[in-house]
Amino acid sequence: MLNFIKNKTNLSILIFYFIFSFSSLLFILLAEYNNNKTPTLFLKQFVFYLIGLGIIYLLQKIPIDYIEKFSIAFYLFALVLLVGIFLVPNNFAPIVNGARSWYNLRLFTLQPSEFGKIATVAMISMLIKEKSFKDNTDTVKLLKISLIISIPFVLVAKENDLGNGLFFIFLFLGLVFLVCNKGKTLFRIYSVVIAGLAIIILAALYFPRLLSLVGLKSYQLNRILSWLNPEAYKLDYSYQITQVLSEIKLGGLTGTFAKNKNYIDEQFNDFIFSIVAKNFGFIGAAIFLTIFFIFILRLFNIMKKCEQGNYSYYFILLAICSFCFSFFINIFSTLSIIPVIGISMPFISYGGSSLIANSILFGIIVKINATIHEEYMEDEYYERYEEKYDENQYIDDSHPFDPVYENNNNNYYEEEPQQYRRSKRKR
Repeated sequence: MLNFIKNKTNLSILIFYFIFSFSSLLFILLAEYNNNKTPTLFLKQFVFYLIGLGIIYLLQKIPIDYIEKFSIAFYLFALVLLVGIFLVPNNFAPIVNGARSWYNLRLFTLQPSEFGKIATVAMISMLIKEKSFKDNTDTVKLLKISLIISIPFVLVAKENDLGNGLFFIFLFLGLVFLVCNKGKTLFRIYSVVIAGLAIIILAALYFPRLLSLVGLKSYQLNRILSWLNPEAYKLDYSYQITQVLSEIKLGGLTGTFAKNKNYIDEQFNDFIFSIVAKNFGFIGAAIFLTIFFIFILRLFNIMKKCEQGNYSYYFILLAICSFCFSFFINIFSTLSIIPVIGISMPFISYGGSSLIANSILFGIIVKINATIHEEYMEDEYYERYEEKYDENQYIDDSHPFDPVYENNNNNYYEEEPQQYRRSKRKR
C-alpha cells in the first residue's frame, strides 16, 4: 500500500483524494460543531475513507480489460440491489424522508442508487466504444442508450430518490450530445427538454394540482413552489434554505467560526457547501472551487492520453460528468439557484455509499492512469530499442553463393528479452 501511494504516477492523482478526505472530515466536524452535535459522523466518515482507499488499492490489481468485461455483471448486480429494495421487509428498507432507497444493515446503511449510477457509467462506456454502435443511426443509438439508462432510472424514481434520478436524465442528455451526428436530433431533444421544464414551472405557479396528477409528490411540489416564491413559504417549506443562506451571509469575505443561530438539518450532507462559505468565507469557497476545477482538468488530461473512442476514454469522460453533476447540483441547491434536490457532494458530503461508489470510479481512473504510464514506458523503450537496432545495421556485401551460418548475430531482436510489447493504445 505504501509503495502504491509513493509512486509518483499514482500520487499525482491520489493527492486529490487526500485533499478531499481532509476537507470532508474538517467540514463534517465543523457542521457538527456549528449545530452543537457530538462528532460521531466525523469518525464514521474517517472509517469510510479508509475503506475507500482500500478499494482504490485493490482495483489496481485488476487489468482494465477485466474491468471492462465485468461492466455487464456489475450493471446487473446494481439492478438486483435496486429491485431488492421493494422485495425486502420494511425493517430492512425503511422509508426515510419520504424515500425508500436504503438498506438498513444494522452496522451501516447502503444506498443502491449510488452504485446504480457508476454501474450505468461503466455499462454505457462499454456500449458506445463498439464500432457496431458507432455505425448505427442516431435513432438506434439513442434507443440502445435509453434502454440501459431507463431501467435504473425507473427503479430509482420509484424509490422517490429525486436527486439520483435526475442524474440519469443528465447522463442521457450528455450522451445525446456525445453520440448524435445530426444537429436536428440534438435540436429536437433539447427543445423538448426545455419546453418540459417551462411547463413544469408554469404549472407549479398556476396549476399545481396538475403536477400531482402526473406523479409529482406533494413535498417535491412544495420545494418548487418555495424556490419560486421563498418569502411566501419562509416559515415552512423554505425555512431551512432561508437559514442556510443566512448562515452563508455571515461568512463574508474571510469567514467566521461562530456557531449557527438555528439548527440546520443535513448541513453535513445536502448543505455541506454552506460550511465552506460560512467558516472560510468567499476566499475559502473560491479556493475550494479552484481545487475541484484543477481535479477535473487533471482527469481531462488523463482522458486525452487515452486512445479516443476506447473504453477508458469514455469511462473517464462519463466519470467527470458524474462528479460535476453531483458537485454543482449540491452547490446550486445550497445557494438556492435551483430548488433543493437533496444530493450529496462527491468525496465531501457525509455518507458511506456515496463515498465508496465514487472511490470505485476514482480507483478505476487511477488504474487507467497507471496503465497509460506503463504503455508510454514501453513505447519509449521500443523507440530506443529501434534506434539502437538501426545503428547496428550494415551493408550486406556478401555474395549470393556464400555459405549461410545459422548462429549469426544479424537478428538483433533475438538477443533481447521478449517480455516487452508494443502499446495496445497505439494500435
